[in-house]
Amino acid sequence: MKRIILVLVVGAIALMLAACGGDEPEAPPSVAFTVEGLDTFQFNPTTLSAPAGAHVTLTFKNGGGLEHNFVIVTDNTDPLTVTDADAFGGINVGTISAGGEKVYTFTAPAAGTYKYVCTIPGHAAGGMVGTFTSQ
Repeated sequence: MKRIILVLVVGAIALMLAACGGDEPEAPPSVAFTVEGLDTFQFNPTTLSAPAGAHVTLTFKNGGGLEHNFVIVTDNTDPLTVTDADAFGGINVGTISAGGEKVYTFTAPAAGTYKYVCTIPGHAAGGMVGTFTSQ
């Protein structure tokens, strides 16, 4: 009889512990974007949005004959004076040669509005600036 009670008590404790174990933390969402840099000094598209903390996979395609790049900076950074060193959180795909492409992954920054800029001299001045929003 004592053995049956012991088995029942141990079983009840195991069930309670399993119920209290908590859920596994949710993995951050994943998003994927393709952005093209054009010789008209434009990004296509010019706006991107992702949940804060999301795992972002960016395919950056150079659709022109000039070198281009993609660098995320804070919203208050002047795109006319931005350099690679201004990359927020190091988010910088590097310079991509004409016709090339690169797949780059990063974690979306904290909620807010950011800019993405081509830091090749003269490109941002020509309009190669977009908006990245984390929410």
